[in-house]
Amino acid sequence: MNLDHLKTFHYVARLRSFTKAAHELFLTQPAVSLQIQGLEHSLKATLFDRRKKKIELTEEGRILFGYTQRLFGLFDDIENAFQDLSQLQLGHLEIASSAVVGTYYLPEVLATFKKRYPKIKLNLRIGNSEQVAEWVMNRDVDLGLCARIVGKSGLVQYQILNEAYRPVVSPFSPWAQLGRPLTASEFVKASIVTREKGARSQSKLDTWLKEQGLDSFNGGFTVNNMTVAKYLAMSGLGIVTLPEMVTRKDVETEHLVYLDVENFNLHTGYYVNYLEDTNLSPAALKFLMLLKENRRDFLAII
Repeated sequence: MNLDHLKTFHYVARLRSFTKAAHELFLTQPAVSLQIQGLEHSLKATLFDRRKKKIELTEEGRILFGYTQRLFGLFDDIENAFQDLSQLQLGHLEIASSAVVGTYYLPEVLATFKKRYPKIKLNLRIGNSEQVAEWVMNRDVDLGLCARIVGKSGLVQYQILNEAYRPVVSPFSPWAQLGRPLTASEFVKASIVTREKGARSQSKLDTWLKEQGLDSFNGGFTVNNMTVAKYLAMSGLGIVTLPEMVTRKDVETEHLVYLDVENFNLHTGYYVNYLEDTNLSPAALKFLMLLKENRRDFLAII
């Protein structure tokens, strides 16, 4: 059976007219007649009773019309579904994020996205940067937001944030009362270490220490959770160095204050990641556009 012939039959059966069907299909009436004859020959059945003034379906024609109604109804459903997808009237978006980005950056972005596209279902999972990259590589998520990942072939990365690392401390701490920048030695003695050795942020700090002629932090606390470290600093137990977005609101509410440290100027970048060979969904593309709105110097790093 030829699909075009089935479509022609469907129109003739629905309109009960070869002439009207030809007009709807932009065909000549002889072409419509030939297609119906070809279909009847293929099915070895007579589909229309042509003896009456008005075209009527035969029993075989009624059976076939029942099938074509379902068939072309399904085609309509497919077109409507993809139209809804393109207009973001349905669909879902899977996002993975590292804890810092997921906690301090994404909520406002997700709220804006949900306001614009309320019918898109969102799913967010949190992990460290390596986990986020693996989820993207395994196609478990559409997009991943985290620190830059190296050594992942086929992973496209766009920078969305460039955050300064800022040392902070309780405003009641003696370090806040000095009225001058801390030396590197003072900074090391009072610092709360927030990440395990080898972690990207800790490696940046360790490299800076070596540049200052120091070996390692020798403060009294090691904490593997940034939020806990921040509250320890609020309690006056030491200095914590975190991306600025983690402590910005706490500084604004005067629960913490920024400290100046001699020769201290560290930054970290955060990136949105996706696979180079993937066809991003309309929802994922709109999310990328929203990230671009929030970051005008949206630079490609491949």
